[in-house]
Amino acid sequence: MRLWRFYRNLRSLGLFFSVCLALAVAGSADDVYAGEVTAPAASTVQKAPQALAAPTSSNPAASSNPPAPADRSDLTRSQDRKPAAGRTGSVLGLSWLPAFCETKAKRPECLGQTSERADARALTLAGLWPVRNSFCKVSEALQAQDRKRDWLALPAVPLPTELATKLAVAMPGVASGLDRHMWLRSGSCQTLEPDAYFSLQIRLLEAVNRSAVGALFRSKVGLDITEAEVRAAFDTDFAAGAGERVRLQCRKVGDRTLVTGLTIGLSATMDEASDLATSMLGAAPIRSRCSAGLLDAAGSSRQLRSRNEAVVGTVGTGASRAGAAIELR
Repeated sequence: MRLWRFYRNLRSLGLFFSVCLALAVAGSADDVYAGEVTAPAASTVQKAPQALAAPTSSNPAASSNPPAPADRSDLTRSQDRKPAAGRTGSVLGLSWLPAFCETKAKRPECLGQTSERADARALTLAGLWPVRNSFCKVSEALQAQDRKRDWLALPAVPLPTELATKLAVAMPGVASGLDRHMWLRSGSCQTLEPDAYFSLQIRLLEAVNRSAVGALFRSKVGLDITEAEVRAAFDTDFAAGAGERVRLQCRKVGDRTLVTGLTIGLSATMDEASDLATSMLGAAPIRSRCSAGLLDAAGSSRQLRSRNEAVVGTVGTGASRAGAAIELR
């Protein structure tokens, strides 16, 4: 009888422990599901690497292989990633005037040029033109007048006196009517008013001349300069990858290859307030056409260009035929 009671008590005790164990397991499962359901998605993602971390127990095997720092490697990959290729909407042309004047010595902007003049030691404006677009809503009569290249006979660009004076310094070709030509050819195909259109160009030019690019050109007068050096300078002072949007422009004069300037691809979404770095990175990379050339000093070996002179480089990727005719000044 006593043995029977002991057996019954033993069975009851076992059942009690079984029930407790089942409740504990069920409770743990409920906690896991509750955590997964109530935790925000972002929080779940952020905490995922922590679930894989090695335990801080006394198990040496578990702690000897710590997980890779995923977040840090992702950041490194993001920093190293090259900017995505954008779409070029316009091209900024910058000129090296001493080289232009080698073959255009009789142009008003070339008369009396010496090494002391500012435009003999810095890049100057050639213009800002849209890709695949020119002479928008310009009359046939004005287009015919423009083709005669007597640009001073074109209508004057309405600019405030102070801005006009500043533009004449930044764009020496104003002396030959280059501003009038550029306004008809390219300014007619964008939405900015004349003062905003030319103010934007002056601001972009000044940014280049104040940068490592301007310093590089000043240090290379009379010496060879390479496109690789120029692109590296753009990468240094503007943004990694900016140099890929720059093309060195060159012209063959006799047995010399002269650097006549630069063309810079700019984003199709650039506006009046855009900074140069952002505008460049928003454009597509451009292929090289001239790898190196002589950065001519003012007054060096002036000679008229022959009709069969070879030309190296063009004004920019995707530029129109009309754009290709623009000479960097």
